[in-house]
Amino acid sequence: MSQYGEDTRSILADLIESRRSLREYSGAPVSRAALEWIVACGQGPSGAGQRNAPSAHALYPLRLFAIINRLDDSSCPPGLYAFDGAHRRLGPRLGTTSPQALRATSLADDHWLEHAAVVLVVAADYPAARGHFADQQPDGLRGERYVHIETGAVLQNLHLATQAQGLGGVIVAGFDDRRLAGTLALPDGLRSVALFCIGAPP
Repeated sequence: MSQYGEDTRSILADLIESRRSLREYSGAPVSRAALEWIVACGQGPSGAGQRNAPSAHALYPLRLFAIINRLDDSSCPPGLYAFDGAHRRLGPRLGTTSPQALRATSLADDHWLEHAAVVLVVAADYPAARGHFADQQPDGLRGERYVHIETGAVLQNLHLATQAQGLGGVIVAGFDDRRLAGTLALPDGLRSVALFCIGAPP
């Protein structure tokens, strides 16, 4: 017997069936509360003391960042922010990143990178993942596989949570790795795996 009622199952089914990639956005800002809830759904702590997306061996090599372009909170000017996952909230501002510079990292001139209100960055500690799973596959590729599986789970959570907030989003993986690394200047050891654009529908 499921612990969830019919209404809960119906809501989840509606979210999954209506999920679409949105690449066009209005100029409206995103609510800080909505953004923090979306990120908490993606990788925040769960009620069981773990996280809301599965991770092989509970290693959790992923970290989330946000490139803020338009947020409804004046205390958060545009720029690159870390997330404080343990407390489910936006963390410190790490620097500035212009929308134009982000778009310039795209391999297909994805204009939504420039026009989204927020672009989430899913980054991974690949060395930690490769080292942890080296006993399974010494070349480190097993660890990289687990990183990509975990990234997919996080992105699906982010997409459904974005949909639930009445917003839209799209996953971007077609970027120049070296150029993006230079643009974001993430903390040492972290490499971007995917980007997720968020904005209000036009």
